[in-house]
Amino acid sequence: MKSSSKISMLAIITLFALIAFKLYTTKAAPKPTQFWTPGCVATIPKAWGQFKGGDAQSGLAFEDNTGTLRFLTNIPCGGTPQVALEVRRTPAN
Repeated sequence: MKSSSKISMLAIITLFALIAFKLYTTKAAPKPTQFWTPGCVATIPKAWGQFKGGDAQSGLAFEDNTGTLRFLTNIPCGGTPQVALEVRRTPAN
């Protein structure tokens, strides 16, 4: 082999070795913490109880500890929604 081809071959081997070393020692960058800011926040009083579910027709339902159900259909941003329907339990006879 000629001297220039030996030097070229050595340069190529060195280049591949450096690339392999760099790929081996490179650590994956940590994923940045993503924060999501909601466009709208409504406040539901804790006294209204647990969320029971919801759908497009009846809205969101909450049931308190006395069995009263509250249905919310129009939920405003930045405030407390008005109850569209409230179903109260009557005391046992």
